[in-house]
Amino acid sequence: FKNGLGDVESLVFVRARIVHGAGHPFLTHPEMDEIIYILEGEMEQWLEKEKRILKVGASLFIPRGVVHGCYNESGADCEFLAILTPSKINGPFSVDHSKDEPWKSLKG
Repeated sequence: FKNGLGDVESLVFVRARIVHGAGHPFLTHPEMDEIIYILEGEMEQWLEKEKRILKVGASLFIPRGVVHGCYNESGADCEFLAILTPSKINGPFSVDHSKDEPWKSLKG
């Protein structure tokens, strides 16, 4: 999982590449909304207990506090942009929920 971070006054910009078989486990951003935009490849994106396959050109809005995870089960790398707002928060950037039910049973 490689990324380039850019931080401005109101948002955090992440350009990430997820290799085949990798991803990020179920988590929340308690104080941040997120938009994901797929640049290359595809990813399996979970929003709570709903799975979607996002392909090039697809985007997804993830409201703050919503559990989500992404995985690359395709045969190629997936590159995407993630834009999160606001950039200034009081608590943690993310909270891991990968060991909590029902998410640990969805992608063990």
